[in-house]
Amino acid sequence: MLRSLFREFAGADDKLRDPCPSLASFRNRCNVLVLFEGSNDDRPIRQEEELLHHEKNLTDHDVTVLRVAGGGVFQLFEEPYELDADDIRRDLQGPSDDEFEMVLVGLDGMTKLRSHAPLPATVILGVLDKLPPSTS
Repeated sequence: MLRSLFREFAGADDKLRDPCPSLASFRNRCNVLVLFEGSNDDRPIRQEEELLHHEKNLTDHDVTVLRVAGGGVFQLFEEPYELDADDIRRDLQGPSDDEFEMVLVGLDGMTKLRSHAPLPATVILGVLDKLPPSTS
């Protein structure tokens, strides 16, 4: 409590207020769709297949898709980034290693969509269409 009072009176550093510091390199650049992939589960495969069929639409909406599987982070469409799976899982309050969850993080670093089931790309694109565009 004392720390939060200090931050309120002294003014918090942006890093202290960042909702997802592990994805800060994407901030104001692109939306990030994080797939937490559990083992022995076909939901990640179904979701990836759906996203791959709509790669152009997602790319046009400035979406980077990250797969968090085990202790690694992998990109679905692009070159890999050096990211820490545990940091992303913590920041997004992701599921345990054996569960599936999909989290859409907007340009502002805030969670815009969360699902434990695979979703059609049209649902994801519909959420993205309702978000404000980047100001940069």
